[in-house]
Amino acid sequence: MNIWQASTLGIIQGLTEFFPISSSAHLILLRPVLSLGEESLLFDVLLHGGTLFAVLIYLLPRYRKLIKDPLYILKVLLATIPAGVFGLLFEKTIEDSLRQKYLLIILLLIAVGVIFLFIKEKKGQPLESPGFKEALFIGLFQVFALFPGVSRSGATILAGLLVGLKREEAVLFSFFLSLTTIGGAFARGILQLSPGSFFASTPILAGFLAALLSGFLACFFLFKIVKNRGLRPFGFYRIAMGIFFLLWLAFRT
Repeated sequence: MNIWQASTLGIIQGLTEFFPISSSAHLILLRPVLSLGEESLLFDVLLHGGTLFAVLIYLLPRYRKLIKDPLYILKVLLATIPAGVFGLLFEKTIEDSLRQKYLLIILLLIAVGVIFLFIKEKKGQPLESPGFKEALFIGLFQVFALFPGVSRSGATILAGLLVGLKREEAVLFSFFLSLTTIGGAFARGILQLSPGSFFASTPILAGFLAALLSGFLACFFLFKIVKNRGLRPFGFYRIAMGIFFLLWLAFRT
């Protein structure tokens, strides 16, 4: 893997981890489309590390929310449990069975995009913060993100809007929830690596930095876009990208 390939994959990971457009779908489908090389455990782990540091830095001004409302931490942990349990039980099975099924991944990319276009936010005064019931509902929605093409951020933000959260609060809760989910994936990957693996090459470090910088920018712009426009812009993008991938799938040799 050269620096261009690593940097491109890092940018894709950073943007799609937080934009609700499915990082797994983009990484799976764009590797063959752009000839971005083979998968590497070390590289994937460092990409997760880059996005983890990105959201940690982005949330720095917002940690006071946790100080003012310590129960918020418990709500985040509660929302983490469903995907954590299902991930431990079924993630390997889902990945092995679906990772090469490009058509299904593309259809999920488009289907969730259509949902984004027609989502109706809960009427009435929006909630400033989720309760435990709302947090659990969001956590259950996060389970769907185990399927490539759905999107973790998309599922959690959508669920937040469905339970009546303010748009910016739905995004913020999704960000805090990403600390546990991305952090868990990063920690699990670290445990699978041998100590000698950490002498990373220049391309791999370039991918890490690209994921960190693009991830931070994605957090910033996601907050602004959803606050002002909701999920519709991402719905249009998902449908357009899905059509592109369908055409690629139909005409590839």
